[in-house]
Amino acid sequence: MRYLLVEDDKALAGRTSAALIDLGHDVLHATSIDGGMTLALDERPDAIILDRLLPDGDSTSIIGEWRQAGLDMPIVMLTVQAALHERIDGLDAGADDYLAKPCDPVELDARLRALVRLRDRGNGPAKDVLVSGDIELDYRRREVHRSGKLIPLQPREFKLLELLLSHAGEIVPRSQLLSEVWNLRFDPRTKLIETHISRLRDKLNAGFEGDVIETIRRIGYRLRKDG
Repeated sequence: MRYLLVEDDKALAGRTSAALIDLGHDVLHATSIDGGMTLALDERPDAIILDRLLPDGDSTSIIGEWRQAGLDMPIVMLTVQAALHERIDGLDAGADDYLAKPCDPVELDARLRALVRLRDRGNGPAKDVLVSGDIELDYRRREVHRSGKLIPLQPREFKLLELLLSHAGEIVPRSQLLSEVWNLRFDPRTKLIETHISRLRDKLNAGFEGDVIETIRRIGYRLRKDG
């Protein structure tokens, strides 16, 4: 696979690149947000390793631009600061995973490969479009429609809806949402899920009667199959 490493620490970038190359991968390297944006758009790597703090700013700002440009490759953020709220900020911005520096390149590679496999399963030819009731999710165009109306969603909202649509009519537990949407193996005991579900609800229900997402108190959420 080909990875893009966006890291301004030359020594760390050199060690990480060398280790990933030894593991059989090609590695592109940028040292700034602007350089990372250019390489991501031009080269379309399989996954991106993104340092949180770069010389030209906080790299969480670039993730939304990548997603809006149609780049759906997994993104793993790296930082020397690994406080819970900072990990959540990175995940909310659209990153798929979060690791504290310095990290083991073997673990980093394993996480990247797992995220690529998960993305590829979701974008397979048999799942180009996911439909339940009057809601349609198009993987290729990264678009969602309800009764023909375009519903603009942020990347995390798109992932949430994808998971709920995949289990339409079934309860999706909180633990599964945290694992598959945020790649968290623990409940941060914040309003993380509730906040995103609320935003998704507002967008899906606008102009329609009733609530398409049902809350199962203390357990999870269920997408109503009848829309």
